[in-house]
Amino acid sequence: MMRYVGIDVGKAQCRAALVNQQGEVENEFFFENNTKGISELTDVLTREDKVVMESTGNLWLNIYDTLDSKNIKVVLANPMQTTNRKKKKTDKIDARKLARLLKADMISESYVPPIYLREMRALVRHRLSLVRMRTMEKNKVHAIWISMGSGVSIRTCLERREGSGLES
Repeated sequence: MMRYVGIDVGKAQCRAALVNQQGEVENEFFFENNTKGISELTDVLTREDKVVMESTGNLWLNIYDTLDSKNIKVVLANPMQTTNRKKKKTDKIDARKLARLLKADMISESYVPPIYLREMRALVRHRLSLVRMRTMEKNKVHAIWISMGSGVSIRTCLERREGSGLES
């Protein structure tokens, strides 16, 4: 029998609420947001269950990937579309609310790229940060060069030459 599982994701610990077809809470529990805790969560779930969680930073990634690898349907929700900012926020209410919104089919699913694409994007972002750092360092050298009043062009010194160590 399918259950709807709402997960309120936190940095150290998460709260899960399991709601049955009638909308009644069957089970609620905390689990740690680490390999051991996520394993405890997957022990409780079946392939028939449908899970929803909010995309909070990168905290959801390990849970999502683990559940996806076990062929458990996971829906990633945008927190701005699921939370009511006027009411007090608690993990207990959030997990239940997410599960019930999923049961009512009121969650708009966010796109989650496959793992290989997320890894590729991370590499591109890292390269971009390295290129920016290199440019900052070149600019610092250029500023020092100008302040010293050197007559030699800085461009001559910073040109890319094979074996100079400044190649990109």
